[in-house]
Amino acid sequence: MQDGKIRVGLLGANPEKGWGTSVHVPAIAALPQFVLEATGTTRQETAEASAKLFGARLAFGDAQALVTHPDIDLVAITVKAPEHYRFAMMALEAGKHVYCEWPLAVNSTQAAAMRDLAAARGLKAAVGLQARAAPPLMRAHDLLRDGYAGRLTAVRMFCALPGGGGRRSAEGLYVIDKANGASTLAIQGGHAIDALRYVAGPFAGLSATVLNQFDQVEVIETGEIRRKDAPDQIILSGKLANGAGVAVMINGGAVAGHGIEMKFFGTEGTISVSAQGGLNFQMSELLLQGARRPERELKILDIPPGYDPGLIPADFKGRQPYPGVDVPRATIVNVTNLYQRLGRAILEGAELDPSFATGVEMHRLIDLIELAQETGKYQERSYFF
Repeated sequence: MQDGKIRVGLLGANPEKGWGTSVHVPAIAALPQFVLEATGTTRQETAEASAKLFGARLAFGDAQALVTHPDIDLVAITVKAPEHYRFAMMALEAGKHVYCEWPLAVNSTQAAAMRDLAAARGLKAAVGLQARAAPPLMRAHDLLRDGYAGRLTAVRMFCALPGGGGRRSAEGLYVIDKANGASTLAIQGGHAIDALRYVAGPFAGLSATVLNQFDQVEVIETGEIRRKDAPDQIILSGKLANGAGVAVMINGGAVAGHGIEMKFFGTEGTISVSAQGGLNFQMSELLLQGARRPERELKILDIPPGYDPGLIPADFKGRQPYPGVDVPRATIVNVTNLYQRLGRAILEGAELDPSFATGVEMHRLIDLIELAQETGKYQERSYFF
């Protein structure tokens, strides 16, 4: 640290597009305890272009040089999922704190190794499950904990998402191979299911149907047809640890009617978190609603000051990370909140959530879902936990 600031090296800092420069750069810029010290890409010239564009002092075309530089305190990993493990282990071995986007790795074995190395080195390591830092979901979590809905009896989640369908850009073809750990189940499913378990609590057990409805993909730029083995439809039913029944449907490749919704039903009321047209809970402007007996109709619920620290201007207009994808203000708020938590963990020793341990739990829950699909049997959470 220098002058009390955490110096960040951003891996995946493409000057023209990408999650890192569209979401992480404005989040880092909004927080006085952080400074973007270095940008890293696969080529020196693009790294230097990003450094100039975003005001970073250093630029690296080699990841090893970035993570080992003495002026870097925290490495933020925003590259494609198959590279997360390699870069995170590299950074941890170099004694750096880490922020790694979700999925944490391509499987739970890699994720556990990342978690264990961070713990052994006494380093803070955050995973980008940003829905846990979304103000409406944080408020829903607190309302349930404080008894707004009474005893929780049932949870229902539905996501109709455009990603995962029958067309894909050449750049995104890595997601069609299940072995790369970037399927609809791993990425969109991981984010959504983790949002549910954050608000309502962990699963006790589940049954699962996991399908691949788009086994052929057209490459948008060339018209080439490629085989796809990564799943795109996830249907779960089961029970939470608190006894509530739970039903989940995640529909990838929806051509119209996109949207997301979670409803939490209790003995005294109902809470809803939704976004018509939303892409997922971690990157949408969410609507929080609720009602308590004797009310019947849901109404918008206030979110008190503090959940959103107000660091991102109300009229914020971000860059597009990918063609046709807009980044709403809420996305930047969520990532900013997560960076704030990481900053407190590094500077003050505060507890960190979501940490790499959180990511390992989510990877193991995905393992449980896949086992339930493969066996056709209800699986107890204790199998992997």
